[in-house]
Amino acid sequence: MASYSYLTLLFISYIFFSPSLAQTKLPLKAVNLGNWLVTEGWMKPSRFNDIPQNNLLDGTQVQFKSTKLQKYICAENGGGTIVVANRSSASDWETFRLWRINETHFNFRVSSKQFVGLKDYTNRIVAGSDTAGFPQTFQIVFSTERNENNKNSKVKIKASNGQFIQVQSDTLLTADYSGSGWEDSNPSVFIMTIVRTLQGEYQITNGYGPDKAPQVMRDHWNTYITEQDFQFMSSNGLNAVRIPVGWWIAKDPNPPKPFVGGSLQALDNAFKWAGAKNVQQNIDYIYNTRSSDLAKVTTSNGPLSFVGEWTGEFANNGASKQDYQRFAKAQLDVYGRATFGWAYWASKCEQNHWSLKWMIENNYIKL
Repeated sequence: MASYSYLTLLFISYIFFSPSLAQTKLPLKAVNLGNWLVTEGWMKPSRFNDIPQNNLLDGTQVQFKSTKLQKYICAENGGGTIVVANRSSASDWETFRLWRINETHFNFRVSSKQFVGLKDYTNRIVAGSDTAGFPQTFQIVFSTERNENNKNSKVKIKASNGQFIQVQSDTLLTADYSGSGWEDSNPSVFIMTIVRTLQGEYQITNGYGPDKAPQVMRDHWNTYITEQDFQFMSSNGLNAVRIPVGWWIAKDPNPPKPFVGGSLQALDNAFKWAGAKNVQQNIDYIYNTRSSDLAKVTTSNGPLSFVGEWTGEFANNGASKQDYQRFAKAQLDVYGRATFGWAYWASKCEQNHWSLKWMIENNYIKL
């Protein structure tokens, strides 16, 4: 996994529903086309369902606890030295980030950004390499009694020499175990706990792999946002859309792996759909998705202000439809004062109140 997979850099494409920006009536009423050209897994988790081992995607953070010693595995000092098994509780040094090679093989990156591996091609386990290669490659083998979703499962870890890692003592881990069995007294058995997962563009394309990812992504781009969605936006009072696009679109049609080419064509389609309604293509690439603090730009002759992301959801599980209607109206009243306009997040989402389309169709919001 390359380091750029964690970058949060996005470019934003704005399309205005008028012949030109000069003729566009301000303030803008826009919607973000989130999860279209940049994957946001929480907005439609089912996109990841068919990935093998989809709970062990690239960037997943895991912890390992020796069943024999009942201690957590730890990269001493966060990395750069030995790996031990003497921690009663787990924090940063006991957490390993997976760099996914395929559904069974991974590199383990520690908090100092070094990798776990075999020391000088011996059987000793250390965390001292700045790069990931064959000696830093491991296979995670699950017990047949694995827990649902792999959240806390018994595993063995096979090193590149074909042997399983075992705890020789609380300060010595070696890859020289070839025995079988999954009893708790087995020195090669660990409880793996999944601490955190990621579901972004890198994870979905890396997870499906080079054979399946291109078709999966093309199917998504062609169906998630269509010309009918643009018609719906225009007919419901919106006069602009805000489209997050990944930095890799600049490399289309041959972006760096594992990203998939074709998102630029999908963006071109949006321009065509907008053009069919006399929409001028006005594109402004912005380094950061967050707009400036509205409070800093409220003077009458100051710069135009834009609220880039807001939504109708709020943290109240017992809220009624009327509560959501009042909440949405209050935000429209406030954000309507932004001199350049606002953009709702998002056009579509499986969590209903985040979906402007659902909010409009179910009479939760009136623009």
